[in-house]
Amino acid sequence: MESITAFVACGAAFALSSYFGFGRAHSTLFAAVLGAMSGVGFAVAFFVATLTVAILLPGTFDGRTLGIYFVRLLVLAPLGAGAIAVLAHRYALARMRF
Repeated sequence: MESITAFVACGAAFALSSYFGFGRAHSTLFAAVLGAMSGVGFAVAFFVATLTVAILLPGTFDGRTLGIYFVRLLVLAPLGAGAIAVLAHRYALARMRF
């Protein structure tokens, strides 16, 4: 259960970072920062949502694996989302017509 919610949070962070990279960032550095912020934001949202469900419905999540997935998301999601935002921004610049 924890792994499914972690994959959903990571996918949402990657989707938001590609959106930021394509149309919202003015520079490559800004795209990387926005992507990393979306990765951190969705990692925190994952932790808060699963912790709330674990408190309201005891026995649904294991605390140890929840912490392991949170730490993995906290490290890997900003790096991956930042890279995706940079690549999306560079792709958008390459397709730009003057």
